[in-house]
Amino acid sequence: GPPPNPVPPPPPHTRHSMDEFLRQAQITAMEKDEPLSVLLIDIDHFKKFNDDYGHQVGDQVLRLVAKVLQEGVREVDLAARYGGEELIAVLPGADLAACTTVAERVRRRIAEAKLTRRATGKEIGSITVSIGVAQFRLAESAEAMIERCDRGLYQAKRLGRNRTVTEDELEPEAGAA
Repeated sequence: GPPPNPVPPPPPHTRHSMDEFLRQAQITAMEKDEPLSVLLIDIDHFKKFNDDYGHQVGDQVLRLVAKVLQEGVREVDLAARYGGEELIAVLPGADLAACTTVAERVRRRIAEAKLTRRATGKEIGSITVSIGVAQFRLAESAEAMIERCDRGLYQAKRLGRNRTVTEDELEPEAGAA
């Protein structure tokens, strides 16, 4: 008979499965009194890759970042696309320092990666990412934690990109007491 169908690879985690994973991770963190941290990655100048080289190269850049992120986290962690050019990783059991170490390793590997354009074989300029890191606080919403990551991300962009900013390094928000 015909050869059996190969098992398809698991689809990249969807936003829904990520939300569910995060919800469970928060519950576990509270029950076991263990840390839980999240890192949010944004590809620097992503629009420029799309504008200069087209969407295929943009997709290539995204895939590269996703691959480096996936290889940089543990089996128990979850890495997923989060919006357009953002990726997220949820690290159960990791405190802010541990999560920052992972973030920095991923950031450096991406900056060192060489991506060649398939059509021409020419190397595409270096890819860098900005990363925000936050640790879960007791009984807060996932949104509140991700919002701190987001603020870290924006601060990383403001400081010149290609860096990691943790919630501990956040500048007070304008208008905050």
